[in-house]
Amino acid sequence: MRTLRIPAILMLGAVWSGCASRAASSVGDAGGGLDSLNARLVNAYRARDPQAYGALYTDSAVFEWPAFNTVRGPKALADMARSNWADERNVDLKLAVANRRIAPDQATEFGAFQQAWTDSAGVRRTEFGRYVTSFVRQKDGGWKMDRFFGFEDSTREVGRGR
Repeated sequence: MRTLRIPAILMLGAVWSGCASRAASSVGDAGGGLDSLNARLVNAYRARDPQAYGALYTDSAVFEWPAFNTVRGPKALADMARSNWADERNVDLKLAVANRRIAPDQATEFGAFQQAWTDSAGVRRTEFGRYVTSFVRQKDGGWKMDRFFGFEDSTREVGRGR
């Protein structure tokens, strides 16, 4: 009986070790996936592509910003982007990730952003702010945004034609 326990314990240890290393690898690979999603977000802004923007979000996504009504779902997010970008030209977005918390199937990112655009009067405007994004890993291993909360940074001047 004692000889049967040792192989069983070794086999359980091997299985646990394999699962743990797979989870660690999955979490370790997440940073690149999140960086890729952020790059697609920046590209959607630059191209002013509302469909590409909406496609970055889950079906249950929520967008919260103090100056807007809460927006839910990819279609509504695409509509919001289309409306916001209608009178803007040369839109640019820069993200500065401050911190990420990553688990195998979800992640949270904290950071700062700088959004610049030229308004309909030809004035270059810049907005600075902070954000928190909650991400969910998809079945294909990619990531989508599930919740975004952002706000204007009160420590910087906004829209002064920088």
